[in-house]
Amino acid sequence: MQASTFLPSFSVCVSTRDHPDGLRRTLQSIAASTMPPHQLLVCDDSSHDATRALMRDAYPDIPCLDGPRRGAAASRNRLLRAATGSHVLFLDDHATLGPTFLQQMGERLADDFIYRVAAGGNADALVLTGTAMYAGQCLRPQRENFLGLPSRQPPRRAARRRPLCAVVLSSTVFPRALLERLPFDECLDADYDVADVAGRAVYGCGCHIELIPSAVNRLDGERPPPCAGSPAADAARMVTMLHRYGRSQHRQDKAALFLMLALPHNLGQHLHRSGWRGVAPFWATTRLLWQHLRLAPGHDAARNAPAARSRHRCRAPDPWRSAHTAGCRCVG
Repeated sequence: MQASTFLPSFSVCVSTRDHPDGLRRTLQSIAASTMPPHQLLVCDDSSHDATRALMRDAYPDIPCLDGPRRGAAASRNRLLRAATGSHVLFLDDHATLGPTFLQQMGERLADDFIYRVAAGGNADALVLTGTAMYAGQCLRPQRENFLGLPSRQPPRRAARRRPLCAVVLSSTVFPRALLERLPFDECLDADYDVADVAGRAVYGCGCHIELIPSAVNRLDGERPPPCAGSPAADAARMVTMLHRYGRSQHRQDKAALFLMLALPHNLGQHLHRSGWRGVAPFWATTRLLWQHLRLAPGHDAARNAPAARSRHRCRAPDPWRSAHTAGCRCVG
């Protein structure tokens, strides 16, 4: 296809669980888009029939897939396998699509195709992330410090030179071919499956994440808060950063230094917060970290194999309360 005629096609993939009213608002916002999506898919992880009844009665033409009931990452992987567009946008039943969001993303991707692919570059090397309005605040991708924690200070000059390695999931457009090589890790909690994909895309595949501030989606105020600070979340953060440093960046010394600093830092936080009772959550974090590392000798399809998941359930009690908040806070 000639560069001048390239137009991206978007598969909008919506995950839902027990929130038919929110799903209706999400689908209505997609219908109001100035650029209709190439494909619209819904994955229903609900525990009752209300969502199915809504889809059957009001949206019979939209494919509704049975959810795997293993959390948001598994639902996204299920949707990805059914997607046919050149690019994929993941929403949930707490997000609404901005009227011009797809149009802005499409125009930027078309421009990138002209200047990158016409020069012999890779058409799947660009990930576009926008912003999201939540409770009156604008959520943007947030850089992290060495330990993988959100940076509270403005980035220094050296940090600004590092590539952006964070996205707002509900406002991010991924090349489908990229995610077929890098599926979401279904064993990571508290948004870190998204952070893991972003890190592998940038440092493992040479992708570039570009922020489009004017491309805005909205998140409603009913979204459950992330379970940051829990043993499952802390273990997922450590696994994500170990993979980023050791496997994607091929810096084993950096990964070892991270582990030597991250574990004492985690113990100190728990002791400061709870006294000697903080030893228990630290031990739980260490145990989950070890289970993650034993389960994942490499980033491949075996990591998401059903048999492996049935033997190792390294997640919080309700994975949707953590993993489905990936679009409401800035992760990387």
